[in-house]
Amino acid sequence: MHQIWIPLKDIPAGGGEYEVDDQSVWQGPIAEFSLPFNIVEPLRGSVFLLPQDDGCLVRGRLTGRISAPCDRCAEPAELAIDHSFDSFEPFPAPAQPQRPAQPAQEVARGHGKAGASEPEADGEIEDVDEAVIRISPSGQGVEVSLSGLLWEEFLLALPAKPLCSATCKGLCPSCGSNLNTASCACTQEEGDPRLAALRGLTIGKK
Repeated sequence: MHQIWIPLKDIPAGGGEYEVDDQSVWQGPIAEFSLPFNIVEPLRGSVFLLPQDDGCLVRGRLTGRISAPCDRCAEPAELAIDHSFDSFEPFPAPAQPQRPAQPAQEVARGHGKAGASEPEADGEIEDVDEAVIRISPSGQGVEVSLSGLLWEEFLLALPAKPLCSATCKGLCPSCGSNLNTASCACTQEEGDPRLAALRGLTIGKK
């Protein structure tokens, strides 16, 4: 994936607006994960970043058009992407220096109360998405990834079950024929097939 990291210190006090139309932001992960998506109309992301005391406010919109396999017939289905998003990304917790281990005798006597007044490390970073926000590799300040953010929003914009059309008939469960293009000669059984063994059952009257 083409990485686009924005240092928060470079964002104006009133926030910064960013436009992303580099298709490698989406094509890279599609190829890396062998996903069945094709970009039909270039994807474009508009992102507004506003740093806060404890994180960064994110607003934006993602537009474009892609094709994906139809959930019913597996033929390519064109999908319009028009997705608005609004989220808050908390700052990652700074790395804590490792404290020297206390002698076992002190811990046993109750003199060493290690961690008694320290916050839980897991709690501090529980909601932090490191693919979107991180401490700069130089250790100076925090960065937000526009590429990571837009990739995640792309996945959220996809329908759970893409369809080529609302009236798609799907595939025949017996022969696999595409019922949108041709009918098949398969016999369609009536009723629930799980109850087929009971269809000939007769109950005599007493």
